[in-house]
Amino acid sequence: MNINMDMYYFLDEYKVDEKSTDILGFSHSLIPKNALQRTETIHIDLTKSEVELFQQLHRTNRKQINKAAGHQFRIEVIDRPEMADIRAFQKFYNHFAKFANTYPCNSFHVNTMRMLKDKDALVITKLLNHLDEVLCYRVYISDGNTTFSLYSASHFRLKEKREEKRLLSEASRFLLWRNILYFKGHHHTTYDMGGLTTNENIRKFKLEFGGEITEVYSGYEANSIVGKLILWLRSIKIKEG
Repeated sequence: MNINMDMYYFLDEYKVDEKSTDILGFSHSLIPKNALQRTETIHIDLTKSEVELFQQLHRTNRKQINKAAGHQFRIEVIDRPEMADIRAFQKFYNHFAKFANTYPCNSFHVNTMRMLKDKDALVITKLLNHLDEVLCYRVYISDGNTTFSLYSASHFRLKEKREEKRLLSEASRFLLWRNILYFKGHHHTTYDMGGLTTNENIRKFKLEFGGEITEVYSGYEANSIVGKLILWLRSIKIKEG
């Protein structure tokens, strides 16, 4: 069975092509719809000056970022990733996921990144140390105006020494901060932190980068009988676990 699905990101007005589409997918849309799930995210206004953005960071973040600037860190921004870049991220992420008690990056996620890559909407960033070892990754969706933090990973939990954990904490914050400046410099107006969860540590980490809490809507909407069937089967599968 051939299923046609169109995915829309960051909609602020309802402009979709419903022709020949079985399922419409929405992620972090600003438009509420009955079929979509409401969540919270943080939007950082990239039209603000670098000084303003830095001042709205929590003082701990400012301190760690300033300290990280003195290390021999190197940041790579891959704005035209290849499948090899996606596979390298998958390998790094899945090593991280084993210790972070989170889901692995499976074939579904790889296919999502591949489709984004094909639309020039995927950006992969990573931070390396002076030995060219990757310390952390961040993966983004970008439409040229809004950028959305899709995945992040570091090997923080694999480190036993306090000094190593501190270094990775600084590296993670430094990469995020430099990415904010990268997208600002490439004329984006909004940095979406990727959603607020019930995990208090993750929530606190995101809130300490400033910005405003914003309600967004994500999910799927059937646009045909086939689409309704697929979404019904999906709901059954989710309920059964």
